[in-house]
Amino acid sequence: MSKQIAVITGAANGIGAGLSRYAVAQGMTVIACDINKAQLEELQNQTASGPGTLDTQIVDVRKADSLEALAKNVFEKYSQVNFLFNNAGVLVDGKSWTRSEKEWQWSLDVNIMGIVHGIRSFVPRMLEQNQPGRIINTASIGGLFAGTAYLGPYQATKHAVAALTETLYEELKLESADITASVLCPGGVATDIWNSDRLLEPAEKFSYDSDSEKEFHDFGAEMVDQALTPDEFAPKVFQAIEENKFWLFPQPEFKPMFQMRADSILNETNPGD
Repeated sequence: MSKQIAVITGAANGIGAGLSRYAVAQGMTVIACDINKAQLEELQNQTASGPGTLDTQIVDVRKADSLEALAKNVFEKYSQVNFLFNNAGVLVDGKSWTRSEKEWQWSLDVNIMGIVHGIRSFVPRMLEQNQPGRIINTASIGGLFAGTAYLGPYQATKHAVAALTETLYEELKLESADITASVLCPGGVATDIWNSDRLLEPAEKFSYDSDSEKEFHDFGAEMVDQALTPDEFAPKVFQAIEENKFWLFPQPEFKPMFQMRADSILNETNPGD
């Protein structure tokens, strides 16, 4: 088989950068995609020693034509994609009713439509490539839990990612090509996800209506800073992929909490009881 090709969105930092560095270290050709040119250049320098190669692309996952152009270019150059990581994501937090329409739309456009655009542009081509392939969509353990105050926009979009990927997995089973899907559900990883508004213009930075919202935000950011680094996290992801798993849970310690939620649903108890 020719060298494996991995396309990774949201690759300039965080989980995407960790996945990119690991894949290059394993000898893959990585197409690292993001809107942040400077951080992509830094990633290029970090991976310059190989043994794989890294190709950077400026991509805005919110735009269907940006993903379509990416897919067209990748298949013209490499003829295949073995791993498509639809990984770009943002976190919008605060009271559900105080987040602006623009903030909600931003979360929906990046976290859901970014993946939809990736699926629509890459899957048809992957089905025809005569090589194994896997689409890995980044959700979150927040895509399995719900009811966390102040995380409505984030958890709503990540639940959608989990459901969409389950559907994609079932649909791909009906095809004759060796293409499948996995959903990645990270717990805490030391990334800038809690500072997602760094990507916005100064006038669009998040504001909070209460001290409790701000305290929750600061606590979440502090906890993430103490979590696994992206470079510790990435090998766990690829190990689970190697084991042909659909549910990628690099941090399975959350499972007892999920069991409590599942039991609450089955027993029809109110959230938090």
